[in-house]
Amino acid sequence: MKGLSILIALLVLSLAGHGQTVSDTLGTSLKKWYDKETIYLQGGNGFVKNNMLYRGQKALKNEFAISEGGLQLYLKSKRTRNIALVISLAGSAGTIASLISGNRDNLKKFFWVSLGTGLVSSVVTMQANNQRDQAVWLRNRDAMFLIDADR
Repeated sequence: MKGLSILIALLVLSLAGHGQTVSDTLGTSLKKWYDKETIYLQGGNGFVKNNMLYRGQKALKNEFAISEGGLQLYLKSKRTRNIALVISLAGSAGTIASLISGNRDNLKKFFWVSLGTGLVSSVVTMQANNQRDQAVWLRNRDAMFLIDADR
């Protein structure tokens, strides 16, 4: 019985060493194509593609040209981010106005307004980030569909 257990353990260990890795199952050419064609964002106006950094809105729009849905969502994320910026600036202006006025009653009101606009701005910025991340995902997904076109 002990010998049978050892034999089964050796068989399992030898089979485990022959498992497939991700690169084996995807294929080397497919993995190289994926590394070459997909992007990830770097900073506000930059992205990395094929281990090269590209900057500028024009380059980003060119990359998103292969994905209409990704481009539309990316542009929507930029609009959402601009809305968050306006809300944040309004809160800052309110804070500055309350400090300059010197009126203690205004100070309390503008403090709460400033705090509220800061929270709203943060939530809207998070929404913009989610939209941007989804836009990149859609663009990369659509880039993968181009594999058939290149073959």
